[in-house]
Amino acid sequence: MKEKLTERTAGIWLPLAFYAAGGAYLLAFWALYATNAYHLIALGALSIAIAAALYSMSRWAFWLGLFTFPLMFVEFLYALLGSVNLVGWNPNPPTAVFHGSMIIYLLFLSLSMILLIDKRNTLKGDRILDRLNRPVAAPETSGKSD
Repeated sequence: MKEKLTERTAGIWLPLAFYAAGGAYLLAFWALYATNAYHLIALGALSIAIAAALYSMSRWAFWLGLFTFPLMFVEFLYALLGSVNLVGWNPNPPTAVFHGSMIIYLLFLSLSMILLIDKRNTLKGDRILDRLNRPVAAPETSGKSD
């Protein structure tokens, strides 16, 4: 167990914490404010899956992060710009907190993606994916003939 914790550096821990907190944020926002926005459930679940994969040092965390980065970035940027165009930057404290959370999320999302790209070689392969990459060999036959 001690071995697993020491192989994770800050370049893994920061994205892990961000994706776990970001997934919780998306799911909480869906539950409290936008129960008809089902894409938030999907993005929140994917964020939590990426965090779990990073905790296990799985290489598919990088690929999921790479695939979901543009989706999450566009989602949050669109929500921020839509809110700013609708109500302005700071009409009241709750709106200012919402806008601030969007900006912080976008910054940490970008930083996490940069760290994932940097640390992609430290992530290990998965057994399932490794089995898929092996060449298929013919089954061995015994030397007996009937």
